[in-house]
Amino acid sequence: MHTCAFDSEKLTLDEPMTATTEVKQPNFLMMKRVWIAIALPIVIFYFSGVQGLVQLAIVWVFASIMLLMFAYKKFRIKKWNASTRDHFGEQDGMWSHEFGSTFMKLDQQRGLIHLKEENKQKTYPFSAIKEWRYNLSTTRERAGINKELDRTHDFRESGFYIAVDDVQYPEWRVMFFPQKGDFNSQEGIRDTELQLKRWMQIFDNLINR
Repeated sequence: MHTCAFDSEKLTLDEPMTATTEVKQPNFLMMKRVWIAIALPIVIFYFSGVQGLVQLAIVWVFASIMLLMFAYKKFRIKKWNASTRDHFGEQDGMWSHEFGSTFMKLDQQRGLIHLKEENKQKTYPFSAIKEWRYNLSTTRERAGINKELDRTHDFRESGFYIAVDDVQYPEWRVMFFPQKGDFNSQEGIRDTELQLKRWMQIFDNLINR
């Protein structure tokens, strides 16, 4: 587990950031494993005919199912990779991050932050923000079902946390997910960490200025 609270020392952005980042949505039918699963019985039929296709039915059906299962698993991760929406607006003064059911938007000109988590959302002045930090939970490498459980745990525990002066909703959590890899890969962990640190720096520049 890694946690980080904001540093009181003011940071500056190295270069202008005015862009909306999006990752291309994946297409399940265009994945290589799906094409191999479809092509396998066709190839067997071409070389061995109907008789060979029937005789090897158990083999190619099992192989095709496994290929489709792995393809769907990869597709699901790629879809999550492509679900992040970021807008870095040094020129228009709008900074936002959206993933899943969570969203945060900072209006630099008006000094307001809009937060959404699940079925609740509110807008606060920058002066109501007390602290911001991030948590990036990572567990040791495991396999099978345990690996899936670890990934789910990491996903639920990780995020960008914003403490505000609000008795009803004192803390908000904004979700992040790797735009490359997943929580059980070094590439994914590093990518998520860079996203979170980028937003730590953005908050420091906007709130502490």
